[in-house]
Amino acid sequence: MNGLAEYPRIIPCAIYAPSRDISQIAIITNNVPGALAEIAFKMAEYGVNVLSGLIMAEPGTEVGTVSMFIDLTDASITLERLLDELRKLDVVLKADVVVRKIGQMAVDGTTHTTTFLGRRVVILDVDDVGSMFKWLVETFSSGGRAILFDMGERAGASAAERLEKLYGLSSRELFETFLALHAAAGWFNYELIEYNEDTVRLRLYENFECMPMAGKLDRPTSHLVRGAIAGVLHRAQGREFDVVEVKCLAKGDAWCEFLATRKEAASQPGFKPGTSSA
Repeated sequence: MNGLAEYPRIIPCAIYAPSRDISQIAIITNNVPGALAEIAFKMAEYGVNVLSGLIMAEPGTEVGTVSMFIDLTDASITLERLLDELRKLDVVLKADVVVRKIGQMAVDGTTHTTTFLGRRVVILDVDDVGSMFKWLVETFSSGGRAILFDMGERAGASAAERLEKLYGLSSRELFETFLALHAAAGWFNYELIEYNEDTVRLRLYENFECMPMAGKLDRPTSHLVRGAIAGVLHRAQGREFDVVEVKCLAKGDAWCEFLATRKEAASQPGFKPGTSSA
């Protein structure tokens, strides 16, 4: 559960701050040690408060990009003069205002795309996603649950195949990488309780699929994520697993917990899931 709340990550897409002079600037800089320090020192020199930002540079590249939301309310310099001062720094190649101002809202104007390990991703509000999933299940009942599971299974298998091909991952390492990347993407935090060729037991904390319905239902509701687990395990182990959600936020449990059992093993006489780990 490390990092669940200790180091919150707030993506700087927009700031709402009435009566404050908020802007956003983007800087193209040389990718060298100390470049960010020079920029930050110049900001501090004029009392400009850096509220949030993104540093984007790849190893071995000559340049990087820094975008920042800044508060000039108490600064001793205008935005235009600040840009002039930044452009004079040896490490700065370009500096521009990029903010979209709509009333009291300052919105990120750098781009409309976001990438994660080189692939485009989108950000969705958890409550909006919950509304869509709820409609699907209410409209199609068991069919809606099956659709979500199948969607998750297909996506999980696809993601696992990609990790296998790009990074040479397999078995437990592939499964844990899938979990870690999706935790980084905001789906959940996780704890892998057990992993072997017959049984996998997994806890998910703050599972995005169930958060909107936390404590409101009388049955488990994480069908998409359950399907994703099944799809990844099939690819990781080359065997099919039955995945059951034994605890769920939606029905008042403290976390979502999944028990995955290899189908062939479950049919063997005397098999008891959860008796060994690796």
